[in-house]
Amino acid sequence: MTVFLDDLMLKKASLPPTSIVIFGGTGDLAETKLYPALLDLYVHGALPNQFRIIGISRKALSPEEYHEFVKKSLEKKISSYEQSVVAQFCQHIEYLAGDFGLASTYSELLSLLKEFDGEVMQCTNKLFYLAVPPQLYSGIFKYLDESGLMRTCDGVLSWARILVEKPFGRDLMTAEILEEELCSRFDEEQIYRIDHYLAKDSIENIIALRFANTILSDSWYNGQVESIAIRLLEKKDVANRGSFYDGVGALRDVGQNHVLQILALLTMTPSDISTVSAIRAARAEVLESLLPPTYVIKGQYKDFTKTIGVASDSLTETYFKIKTELSSSRWSGVPITLEAGKALDKNINEVVVTFRPQVNWQRETEPHVKDHRNVLTMQFSPEQRITLSVWVKKPGFTFALEERVLELIRSEAVDAYSPEAYERVLYDCIAGDQTRFVSGAEVMAAWKFITPLLQTDNIPLFSYEVGAQWSDSLN
Repeated sequence: MTVFLDDLMLKKASLPPTSIVIFGGTGDLAETKLYPALLDLYVHGALPNQFRIIGISRKALSPEEYHEFVKKSLEKKISSYEQSVVAQFCQHIEYLAGDFGLASTYSELLSLLKEFDGEVMQCTNKLFYLAVPPQLYSGIFKYLDESGLMRTCDGVLSWARILVEKPFGRDLMTAEILEEELCSRFDEEQIYRIDHYLAKDSIENIIALRFANTILSDSWYNGQVESIAIRLLEKKDVANRGSFYDGVGALRDVGQNHVLQILALLTMTPSDISTVSAIRAARAEVLESLLPPTYVIKGQYKDFTKTIGVASDSLTETYFKIKTELSSSRWSGVPITLEAGKALDKNINEVVVTFRPQVNWQRETEPHVKDHRNVLTMQFSPEQRITLSVWVKKPGFTFALEERVLELIRSEAVDAYSPEAYERVLYDCIAGDQTRFVSGAEVMAAWKFITPLLQTDNIPLFSYEVGAQWSDSLN
């Protein structure tokens, strides 16, 4: 996998001039995630020596007005960096006002990119980030292809890559259509399908724990693991994102991607994790082995339909809980719980792996204890924390056990720079590492599992209070 800062300067020196084009350059994603991430990369020397960022949107803004928009998006970062650094960064930014559905917009963009080629006197790399609603993807694919923007220079080591945000499609059918169009126009090496959860340090620790520690790797199968639970629960409601969230829902927003990608990392077969194709194939194999759920509930918090942008008769779920299994011989019979939801009483972002108890352990002296199980808990946010519960003897005359929790990692105790997910997404795309990006096979397998659950007629929607108390049996 890509090393982020250790060999950064060496990588930077080898990176040719690069243009970063953001479709949706005035949108929420650009404002809250992309520009702050790009500034961090710039400060840490992770961008090429010569680069240009071009924001594209329909808004009629002057270059000065767009720079003000960018500076506003960086307000939280400005306190950490010198004003002069932010000003230098903004000098690399341009703006193009244009309609994504007009060929003329792409002609103007091509002229801007060629102008940059002329300034640096060589063919430059090109990264196109689609920070736009999924319904605009098809048209942008078409014009990027037909305009020649994705072509590279003959005889020159240059590249053109496209970054596509999730959700990729709305269901299996639309995803298949979108995938066919994308792959018919561009090579797989040019396509970077984003699931930013794969770029989180805390998520990658799943791989480290599984494959670098014999004590866990030898027990990581159905003979030793009793159950797996993945929970992405939050206090926040949809806030001002009602028009986006209605019709998307929890299953599309986090179920089809984040939750299933975490499951894939947890259960994929041991692979050569230094080989991109091997790790992506292993993740896809897991998703293809998902069995139809044995239990599904979907919920919607009260007053969701009163949110601006949400239909009064909306059947969009804001919570789901799924119980399923994998058909593979390694994991057959292990119950898996997948759960996510909004507007609950607490934030829970974790994986819980419960191991089977020792069969021959004598418990005559502890009638109050049913079983002794080791439990591995991986918390991803708001801080990264990994704990393992173990059983030890209580002090005293009798032989009795008590549970103790070993803390393996806690983000507050780690004195090291940890890049944000979108920093890694952008950096990896520039570096050409697709490990943290999803393959087409993974997308299709995930939609094959999720699409039947989107039929609200088959799964009744229950109502729950805002701030409802979460429990293992929320229903």
